[in-house]
Amino acid sequence: MPDPIRWTVAVDESEAAWNMLDWVDGNVGDGDAVRLLTVHELFGESPERSTGRLAIAERRLRSRHPGLRVERHVVSGPTLARLLVDATVSDVLVLGGRRTDRLWAAITGRMAERVVAHATTPVVVVPERPSSSADRDAVVVGVDSRTAAGALAFAAGRAEGRRDGLVLVRAWEPPTSVSPFGRVYLARDRPLWEHEGQLELDAAIRAVSRSRPDLRMRGELRQGTASDVLLRAATTASLVVVGRRHRSALGAFLAGSVGEALLHRASVPVCVVPPDGDTPRA
Repeated sequence: MPDPIRWTVAVDESEAAWNMLDWVDGNVGDGDAVRLLTVHELFGESPERSTGRLAIAERRLRSRHPGLRVERHVVSGPTLARLLVDATVSDVLVLGGRRTDRLWAAITGRMAERVVAHATTPVVVVPERPSSSADRDAVVVGVDSRTAAGALAFAAGRAEGRRDGLVLVRAWEPPTSVSPFGRVYLARDRPLWEHEGQLELDAAIRAVSRSRPDLRMRGELRQGTASDVLLRAATTASLVVVGRRHRSALGAFLAGSVGEALLHRASVPVCVVPPDGDTPRA
């Protein structure tokens, strides 16, 4: 059985937030603790309206999980700062994601990207209109030598007890050289890079097997960019987990962050795990 989790769930007035709450309802365990949170900013809605919405959210969760520990908090202050502070007392922060233009989101700082860029705990972003299917049961995790450790630990915990378990995905591409005629692939190095990817994937599988020997899992080595490969893998997933490298939404946009691409394009919840601090629980 998965270890109990302390969830912080950010609830606002948007449709995305209620869809996110449905996802939380399907993923919490009866032994977990949920902290329902609304941040009340100056000139925002009345505290009474926020309190009423959290009461409705609590009733929805308790109707399916009567033993669930639920707290409701309406706090004041800048939304980003309060979410980051409150997330530190939890194992995972859950947000509803809203679709918007990638460049505009990077410049203005769409809330989900800003939280993901600075959070010190794993952040799950549930898309505004998530896809749901009985066939989507696996937890998919991206394997990357620089970011995989925390992401692997979180994903393995969430995959415990699932029918399809954990799918570890390692993307690889042969190196390219840029010429006046475009990108040139160095075909002679292809086997080398493929072999390196397989070694990393095998090492990740061994690491998870040591900590969770009974977990059902499989590895997939796929050629392509990490974001494209994970998006294809997400078609059979209930959750995609990746590690974070960048520390700002703009930096992620300019450098082509895998997590940032998944937040905008995936139709399933995406968890982005920070690179620093203790290995996250799940």
